[in-house]
Amino acid sequence: MNSPYEGDFSALIAGGSKGIGLAIAVRLARPGARLFVAYHRDDSAAATALERLRAKGATAWAIKADVGSEAGAQRVADAVRNEVAHLDALVHSAAVANPGALITQNMSEVRQAIEIGGMALLYLVRAASRLLEGGSTVLFLSGASTHLVLPQHGALAAAKALGDCMIRYLAIECAPRGINFNTLGSGPVDTELLRAVRSQTGTMTNGMPVTPSGRPLEADDLAEVAAFLLSKGGTMIRGQSILVDGGLSVTTRKT
Repeated sequence: MNSPYEGDFSALIAGGSKGIGLAIAVRLARPGARLFVAYHRDDSAAATALERLRAKGATAWAIKADVGSEAGAQRVADAVRNEVAHLDALVHSAAVANPGALITQNMSEVRQAIEIGGMALLYLVRAASRLLEGGSTVLFLSGASTHLVLPQHGALAAAKALGDCMIRYLAIECAPRGINFNTLGSGPVDTELLRAVRSQTGTMTNGMPVTPSGRPLEADDLAEVAAFLLSKGGTMIRGQSILVDGGLSVTTRKT
């Protein structure tokens, strides 16, 4: 595939108007890049995202749709297809907070979290299948809640675990077509989503955890790894879950 660093490059980033998704889009932005940012509600954030991408020389579009439904994912794919013939990258970074205890949480909230955070991956891949070809890469954003039981994170964790499982199967199913699939796992990053979860669960802290290197994890740290996985260098990393957390998961140090 074309590297994010040279030549033409087309990418769709679902959930790309904020947080880690936006950081990835900004990292990929440059002259020759055609970037599509899919978002659900926040028009102001989408407009600001486009300004940042275009300031770096990229051609950028914002697509407002609910990727947590098959119809919404199809609208996104159709909008992309109106502008380009193929996608080098498809990044799924969309999620909703929806915290709660699984045993008592409103089922509509559980379903919404799983649809947007997990099933949307498959909806988007199927809808965009004609845009994905040899050399294309699909990247799914996950987090620590899939392997750590965090308070009231059950719905979001289930969504991310589902997506990670599908990534492995899709990686094998689509390998003969030359399409790559990986999961990028994130440690705690100060994003609007994390702040919403902490606020709603009453787990607000004085700050973000500090990694053993002496600083908190940042969205740009994830974006750098994402750019590599979407480049030629990541070609033979297939069906894997790569965790970027600055070492927080392998230390007993209190932060």
